[in-house]
Amino acid sequence: MTIYIVRHGQTEENKEQILQGHLPGVLTEKGREQMRMAAERLIESEVVYSGIVSSDLKRAMDSAGIIGERLGMEVEPCEMLRERDWGSYTGITVSEAREKYYSEGKWDFPVTEHPVESEEELMARACRVLEMLKERFGDGNIIVVTHGLFARHLIAARFGCDYREVVPLVNAEVRVLKM
Repeated sequence: MTIYIVRHGQTEENKEQILQGHLPGVLTEKGREQMRMAAERLIESEVVYSGIVSSDLKRAMDSAGIIGERLGMEVEPCEMLRERDWGSYTGITVSEAREKYYSEGKWDFPVTEHPVESEEELMARACRVLEMLKERFGDGNIIVVTHGLFARHLIAARFGCDYREVVPLVNAEVRVLKM
């Protein structure tokens, strides 16, 4: 199986540099254009795709919809492809989060009523997603539209490394992951 991992297009929240987590997110015009260009790159590769699976969050579904429309394919929403749940900290700026809760290469958020999804939970979810995709699509080529941090976890899960070893994806970037 080959997975074409696509990070969603730029959102208003990306511009404001906030922890989006499970927020829906609103694509900017630049983000929509980024996705049109990503769709063209996917078409130019002349690959036959078995499906498009997307995080069910609005910013990813809107991004996947642009690709699906161009390829003439339906998009299947998948909650498991969501970004990390930042819990009660969703919506704060990345700079504020780093200043208060990031030390020695790790996030350390105080536990609240709505806790942050742990790195271990995120990696376990990424492993489950890879298993699910393999079961559903076998040796096919699939497009997976997801989020930056979760995409890094998918790649890390495939190679058995820490997600910090995976270069961050820019908006609308397409990375090929051979299983």
